[in-house]
Amino acid sequence: MTTYRFVAILIFVNFIMECVQRQIDPTTVEYKGLWLVLEHFFTIAFSIELLVNFYGSWRKTFLSSAWNYFDVFVVAVGILLLIVRDLPGPLNFVKMLRAFRVFRLFGRIKSLKMILVSIEKAIPGVVNAFIIMLLVVCIYAVLATDLYAKYYQMALPDDAPVAMTARDQRYGHEYYGNFAKSLYTLFQILTGESWSELGVRPVLHGSPDLTENILSTIFFTSFVLITGIILLNVVVAVLLDGMAAASEERKQSEETNKGGNGESTENGNASDKKKEDDLKQEVTNVKAQVVEMRLKLKEALALTRRRDTTI
Repeated sequence: MTTYRFVAILIFVNFIMECVQRQIDPTTVEYKGLWLVLEHFFTIAFSIELLVNFYGSWRKTFLSSAWNYFDVFVVAVGILLLIVRDLPGPLNFVKMLRAFRVFRLFGRIKSLKMILVSIEKAIPGVVNAFIIMLLVVCIYAVLATDLYAKYYQMALPDDAPVAMTARDQRYGHEYYGNFAKSLYTLFQILTGESWSELGVRPVLHGSPDLTENILSTIFFTSFVLITGIILLNVVVAVLLDGMAAASEERKQSEETNKGGNGESTENGNASDKKKEDDLKQEVTNVKAQVVEMRLKLKEALALTRRRDTTI
């Protein structure tokens, strides 16, 4: 346990070092020597830890854990970067994989690993909830494209400033010009990031009459209520329910294991007691046989004496 804690602390310190390096020297020019020394230290330390883990658990146990494969990949990337500092072309992006070393904490800290297992078991339900949510957003995106793609299409000099966006495009074309643009705009509305000012008010401003203004209000309000409040909460509820079910399953498994051990102990105690009783019974039988043999021996001696007296 102490070794796991030390490795976890080492992984966390390495992650902090990566963050500090990106903050004070993102180009690794000013303190290049320091970062190189630290990179060598952590790579060598993680390599030693991996070899010790492999030797301690040996081949079958080591290869049975997916976390060990991830550890091998991360350590291999570190060793590669020590050997070849400047990788050609797209391979240079391999350096960014060093940031994923912190994920090794999930394999070292039991509580974090339990959370990941719970999330993994909750994924099927969450995926179904996400699919429902995605379908609803796509339906609204199709409707938004049909309704608002041509807003401010004829941008005349006397049009309101809202007709043109900051990128000199007509509002309707940039925000709702096709399905992908509408989908992204609705996603922005879903996140709540300036959704009213950028995504809705220009539509309300450009509505030709009161009826269309009211319909646009209902359209966007219903979208926010359905997706941002109802369906998002459904996703969270499904995730929590899956995690709770996984936690309950784990507790039942632990109780079953404890119960099995208890039954084994009870069976062992019962077997020992039975053996002890059988041994006592055998001792009693032997004693009875000895007593019987004594009586027969006395009778034989008495009969012998009588014969001698008669003679």
